[in-house]
Amino acid sequence: MIGQSIGNAAGARVAIVGVGGAGCNVVSSFMDECCPVDTISINTDKEALHSCSADLKLYICKEVLHGEGARGDTTLGKRCADIHMDEIREAVSGYDAVFVVAGLGGGTGTGAMSVVLDAAQSQGVMTFAVAISPFTMEGRRKDVAREGWSHIKAVCENSILVDNDKVLLRMADLTVAQAFGEVNRSIRAHVMGCIAGLNDRFRDTRIRPSEVGVETDAGCDHPIQTLMSA
Repeated sequence: MIGQSIGNAAGARVAIVGVGGAGCNVVSSFMDECCPVDTISINTDKEALHSCSADLKLYICKEVLHGEGARGDTTLGKRCADIHMDEIREAVSGYDAVFVVAGLGGGTGTGAMSVVLDAAQSQGVMTFAVAISPFTMEGRRKDVAREGWSHIKAVCENSILVDNDKVLLRMADLTVAQAFGEVNRSIRAHVMGCIAGLNDRFRDTRIRPSEVGVETDAGCDHPIQTLMSA
């Protein structure tokens, strides 16, 4: 555990973990907004990892991929995470809750996300998955994402899927960059709402957050429920 999160005698110890390029971008937005949580970024792409912001960065499989990323190979992405399982387990240990965020359709996010989720859950950490699905027009990436999503749901019951097709539909007046910024904002609001629910129950019941349920209220222009896939 990094030790910078809001966890104390009255609150939960929480980390946000970004896996792959899109996930790390979301984590950077938590850092940019000074959200009171620990942030962890995991990637096979050295340059992308260097450019993101996080309390802790895990550069995985540098000996195999030489910093060039998984190149869309989900099997390779999973293998890289498996190789670094001990480091990932250490990074997510000690928390009451961990939120894992990744974009689906590529190699690292799709392949490694389930491994990161398993690393947290195997230690009794309450775990949430926030996955982002690519646009239908991206063709094969959408098919890869669909298969990856099935693995994620099998590993983590607290999983939601943000659908970029719905983002495009609901934010047609925005540029792509602006729309993705709004998606990051919606994810932040969702996560911080979950954390508020955890902390309220922790204070009220004096039990560990992992033993209670969570209710959320995004409270922003585009609540995450309006961007989720059915």
